Amino acid sequence: MVAFIADGKLFSAIMALLITLACAREMPPPGARPDEVPPSIVRIRPAPDSTVVDFDGALEIRFSEPVRIPNGLAREMFVTPMEVYEAETGFSDLRLRPEDGWRDSVMYCFTIPTDGINDLLRNGMEIPVEFCFSTGAEIPETMVEGEVIDALTAQPLEEARVIFWAGPDSVPYGAITDSSGRFAARGLPPGEYEAFGFVDRNRNMIPDRALELYDSAFVAASPDSLTELRFVVVAPDTTPPLLARALVVGSETVQLEFDDYLLNPQPEEPGLAIRDSATNETLEIVASLMGSADEVTFPSDSAAPADSVAAADSAAVEDSAAVADTAEVDAPSPDSAAGAVSDSLADEDPVLPSRFITVRLGAALDSGTYRVSVTGVVNVRGLAGGGDTSFVAEPEPPTADSAAVTDSVAVADSAAAEGDSVAVEQDSVPSAPDTLDLPGVPPETLGAPPDTVGAPPDTAGAPPDTVRRRA
Repeated sequence: MVAFIADGKLFSAIMALLITLACAREMPPPGARPDEVPPSIVRIRPAPDSTVVDFDGALEIRFSEPVRIPNGLAREMFVTPMEVYEAETGFSDLRLRPEDGWRDSVMYCFTIPTDGINDLLRNGMEIPVEFCFSTGAEIPETMVEGEVIDALTAQPLEEARVIFWAGPDSVPYGAITDSSGRFAARGLPPGEYEAFGFVDRNRNMIPDRALELYDSAFVAASPDSLTELRFVVVAPDTTPPLLARALVVGSETVQLEFDDYLLNPQPEEPGLAIRDSATNETLEIVASLMGSADEVTFPSDSAAPADSVAAADSAAVEDSAAVADTAEVDAPSPDSAAGAVSDSLADEDPVLPSRFITVRLGAALDSGTYRVSVTGVVNVRGLAGGGDTSFVAEPEPPTADSAAVTDSVAVADSAAAEGDSVAVEQDSVPSAPDTLDLPGVPPETLGAPPDTVGAPPDTAGAPPDTVRRRA
């Protein structure tokens, strides 16, 4: 009986635990469709675009249902003026307050990301929340828009930050880019600003010029006009570009590599010189292009195929003229070639900075050591530099094509020799007489195959009876 009671208590405890676990899970009531509606904001206090003088409370954001708010939301959101904010989360609300309190006569604008704000069934918000209110100042009708892109890839940067400073002691305003790299800063007090577009890697909301990609510009905010900005951010650099090495990539082509990315195109033509170390003779440089050897095309390279095609066409015309004087060949129209070039230019990729300059020489390099020097190259930070280095040109081994040509010539020569030897052998064989006066041989035997005529000399000189027996 005691065991039964004990078992009954154990059974009751297990059932109670299972019921508790079942109640702890957020499940829709039986027969109801699952909730797929994300949470929304139903109230913001102070109200957006309102003016609250001497505000000393907390900014409250109320959601339509209980939500999960990530702990690091205060660091992920973007607020202008750019200050540090404290965040408190409730069952279905969020409260924000600056650590140093609200400033008087300042307009505050908030951009709250939706990543991580979900309801209990993990339905997340899809559109960021943006709103502004003022603590006494009139809300100006100013707008500064623009984009932030990566200088090395020409791609837009998402969640890049833009900050505006009017002076050392001024309130910093800012904005953040969307998925297409665009930003919009509204409500800036009219005046002159120094603006920075940057990638906030350490999340301190200010540009660190020694660590982060950034670009800067001066801008005037005015309610009378819309201002457009474009930031091309690059990594920080305080050293000029330096020539790292030179590499022979063709009999007449040398590729120069630098330790920095260079502006493309360069503000001015860099100074380039290549000298033979043995004779100190300066080589002729026909052209130089930004980019590695496999990326650039010199005009002579593009003209060479055209010349070969023209030569082939002229050869074809001569051959056809030799066959028939009345044959006519139409030359290709220059307009069609120009159209093809314009089409290719229309489909070109954006011009990007490069670490290479490819140089085309006036003549093929001889074997030996050469010295190359560069001056006046400018990197993406606008710093000018250059340098010098040496490279070695070695004789090119015979190519497979040239070997094939040599072999074919050798084969042709051997074939000619064989042909000559055959001719010699044929000449050494005595010619057959027109008629044979052999007794007992029928006249049709005279039409025997040539091998009979060319029989060995001993057969030709056999006694007549031997010849008769063979016939």
